[in-house]
Amino acid sequence: MACKECSGTGWIIIKTNGKREAVRCRCQFNVLRKEFIKASGIPSRYKNCKFKTFIPQTLYQKRALRLCKEFFKLYPFVDKGLVLYGPPGVGKTHLAVALLINILKYKGLRGRFVDFRNLLIDIKTTFDTKESSQELLHRVMEVPLLILDDVGAERTTDWAKDILSTIINYRYTNSLPTIITTNLTFDSPLDDSFSSRFGERTESRIYEMCKLIRVEGNDYRKEKNQV
Repeated sequence: MACKECSGTGWIIIKTNGKREAVRCRCQFNVLRKEFIKASGIPSRYKNCKFKTFIPQTLYQKRALRLCKEFFKLYPFVDKGLVLYGPPGVGKTHLAVALLINILKYKGLRGRFVDFRNLLIDIKTTFDTKESSQELLHRVMEVPLLILDDVGAERTTDWAKDILSTIINYRYTNSLPTIITTNLTFDSPLDDSFSSRFGERTESRIYEMCKLIRVEGNDYRKEKNQV
């Protein structure tokens, strides 16, 4: 027997402040939430990241928080993903994880957190095991919402460039939303620019598939340990 609220679709439309918002129906919510949170790959350090615990100190951080909240409200009906870029310690990963947790808990949809450096290590590890590197890569490429964290923190080899290009190209072609965090810059000829590390073609794809959000502020890790 179909649910009376959603007629079996699993979705209902509600209005918040006069705006329409799609939310998962209660009939689907509890079962999916536990399953998806368990499979999300969010590290223990970040499991308590929330929008309300992110305290913006700059206009850049306020804008980033607002755009992440807007993405959450619209998801899964979004046209583009997000790139949170800027110096270390300004809350990029906190915002990305808070967004993913909200989508897992309150929309009952799948998503996955992947540290790009760890992904490269995991792929190399499969060379000596029965697990296929292609299987591992496809699990990352095909997830409905991907958080790709700390891109560019690793030593950039041609192989690492190929891995990122493969992921970006697949998700671009299949219109799968991706949220990227990186310390690299954009629109810059410097050595720490995204294009200098991963190539203009990959950067161009990212421009088309993501909204770029500059995040600047004080390094909260340093501030936390100052006496």
